[in-house]
Amino acid sequence: MLVLTSWLKEFVDFEVSVEELAEALTISGLEVEGLEPAYPWLSTVVAARVDELRLHPGREDIKVCRVTADGRQRQVVCGAPNVEQGMMTVLALPGTRLPEHGEVEEASLHGIQSSGMLCSEAELLLGEDASGIMALGRECVPGTPLAEILGIDDWVLEIGVTPNRADCLSILGVAREVAAIYRLALREPGRLQGPCPEGEGCIPIIIEAPELCGRYAGAVLHGVQVAPSPVRTRHRLISSGIRPINNIVDITNLVLLERGQPLHAFDLDMLHGPRIRVRTAFQGESIVTLDGKTRELSRDMLVIADQDRPVAVAGVMGGAETEVTDKTTRVLLESAWFAPYQVRRTSKALKLPSESSYRFERGVDPEGTVKALNRAVELMGMLCPRLECKGVRDVYPAPPRPRSIRVRPWRVNKILGTSLSGREIADLVQRIGFDIRSRDEGEIRGTPPSYRMDLFEEIDLIEEVARLHGFSNVPTESPVAAIDAVAPDDFERLSRRLKELLFAQGLTEVISYSFLSQREIDALGFPGKDKRSRAVRLANPLSDDQAVLRTSLLASLLSTVARNQARRHMNLRLFELGTVFFDRGEGSLPDEEHRVAALWRGLRHPGGWAWPEENADLFDLKGVLEEILAGANVKDWRFELGTPDDPYYVPGTSVRVIAGERPLGTLGQVDPGVAGAFGVKGGVFAFDLSFEALLACSTREKRFRPLPRYPRAERDAAIIVSEDVPSIEMVTLVRSQEVPILEGVEIFDVYSGKPIPRGYKSVGLRFRYRAPDHTLSDDEVASVHGPLVDLILKRFKARLRDS
Repeated sequence: MLVLTSWLKEFVDFEVSVEELAEALTISGLEVEGLEPAYPWLSTVVAARVDELRLHPGREDIKVCRVTADGRQRQVVCGAPNVEQGMMTVLALPGTRLPEHGEVEEASLHGIQSSGMLCSEAELLLGEDASGIMALGRECVPGTPLAEILGIDDWVLEIGVTPNRADCLSILGVAREVAAIYRLALREPGRLQGPCPEGEGCIPIIIEAPELCGRYAGAVLHGVQVAPSPVRTRHRLISSGIRPINNIVDITNLVLLERGQPLHAFDLDMLHGPRIRVRTAFQGESIVTLDGKTRELSRDMLVIADQDRPVAVAGVMGGAETEVTDKTTRVLLESAWFAPYQVRRTSKALKLPSESSYRFERGVDPEGTVKALNRAVELMGMLCPRLECKGVRDVYPAPPRPRSIRVRPWRVNKILGTSLSGREIADLVQRIGFDIRSRDEGEIRGTPPSYRMDLFEEIDLIEEVARLHGFSNVPTESPVAAIDAVAPDDFERLSRRLKELLFAQGLTEVISYSFLSQREIDALGFPGKDKRSRAVRLANPLSDDQAVLRTSLLASLLSTVARNQARRHMNLRLFELGTVFFDRGEGSLPDEEHRVAALWRGLRHPGGWAWPEENADLFDLKGVLEEILAGANVKDWRFELGTPDDPYYVPGTSVRVIAGERPLGTLGQVDPGVAGAFGVKGGVFAFDLSFEALLACSTREKRFRPLPRYPRAERDAAIIVSEDVPSIEMVTLVRSQEVPILEGVEIFDVYSGKPIPRGYKSVGLRFRYRAPDHTLSDDEVASVHGPLVDLILKRFKARLRDS
């Protein structure tokens, strides 16, 4: 926002220097990002004395002057009728960039070299006189800058306005801040209150989308005379970064800058009907906007239309067909309030930012609509003597109710660390226009002004108190906080432990999105009754690939493998601790469950000369799973064969993981068809465990046993048993027997083929025995080993292998 200080002084009469003003505004929250002179070209426009004058040899209306300016004489070609020998005037030196004439250059004019330009008041934007060059007093010293001679001290403040302070996107808004900071009176120039009475000249206005257009006012003006704007108006627009066009359009822009309310002027004779309809665009409609481009409109865009077609994109830009031209004599002047989100969406879709959309999309004051309209009518009347306002129609379907906010002094002082009294706080909030309705020792209640759309709650007013009281007056204290070591809870403890164990086994953690496509859920093949088939669908997904919440971590891991394989990362060992979600029906929050899953695809060992290049198999991941179960102190766990709970495994390759009677999860080889649906190539092995079940079965108890001092005794037994008997069941049977000296039992060999009979297999079991207080004798070992072997033979109808 560019603010001209001379313009600002018409609203609030501040006496501080422009540097002090810039600092005060910045400290209060309106950061002044730049400070430039309002007439930058005057620094190279200097006083000059005409020493010699002669007629141009080829043109009687042009004179060739020799002038003294910057310590040397220059030759200048001039066509002004009032130029005289000996007069003191002004010279724009080469390089000067005049606001409406571009850069002054040394050039040949009609065959004569000219080094500069003698200027009129109008060319310098210092007055209206364009009939001749500007005359100065003879006492002026040649070469003195004109700004110094005239004592011009006007500046342009470049203010960075934050999105929540749309009220400061105007001279009036910044003036309110200056008045509040320095406790000065605010004045608003012009006739603002009370619109012109409705008369026969008013045209019908119909708001068909009141949720998008909350207020629309239109003034019908006759006797319009379109002409260039006065110098003062043009200078204000140029200083604010807006190009002057003509007096009618320039006044709409002037009021936009002055009051922050965008206006638009239609050529009334070019409207069909005429009547105004504020509606959404029809499918297939288009409009040629003021920049000469055809814009295709969609049905969610708000337009201003006459009886037959759109004549403006609401809040963004008007249409070329109804623009004000030199032939315009009647005008419909528009002032409205449009929903900020609607203007923002339309401006972005059309790629059409404008000064109007910049303000509308941040929010304008609905109560300032008619005030701005009246101000514009007043200014146009000053420039058009025969102007008549035939009436104003103001359509305001549902005026908003004032917001009531309370502020408690004790709360202010607690948050800011101050000791302000209720009277002081009331004075500060009144300075921003807060209308106090009631006040006592414990509470101040009132309504914020309509233009402060950022004030909703007590904390907003507390921020205003801090700003106006002065941040430098808020006491500074170093925060004091007790640093206590808090022990992690069981959930956090187990999470950290599982990650440590999986890292130690060479796996890499991934953290994936909780969003998947329905296709990925379906690819896992869950039956309809399985709760994992009921995915929670997002109301507003970013894309179809992220339309539902995941019901299985395996889907996320397989998608990760596919992305890595597409980038030639083929050997992967991954795990994830995360949450899955299950739909509980409309109106209910989903069930959430924490799980840990891992996946192994590719080589058993990292590539290199030291290791054979072998693909991993199910037993590699089984070893990882055994390590984390042991490392997490999960008691009495076992693998159980049978029908898998998860349909995405290859039949016959999966097992359940059970602790006591509680299922923990499953382990198996992923079906190639399922992996292929995700774009994964090669064999993939995975396990999926319930974190809550692991937590319930894990214990924090740790016991230390001294290292054994006495040797152990080992006995092997080769047992021929039916192929239908799972080998692990024999191990489980032995472990279930309470034999004090039995340290462990494991399978060291499984063989089938000659001489083993068809339908049978040979299972080699190794028994380890040890006593804690002495070396075992052969008789002691035999006394327990023989009965254990006999128990196995009897239970599984097996026999010992002879050779």
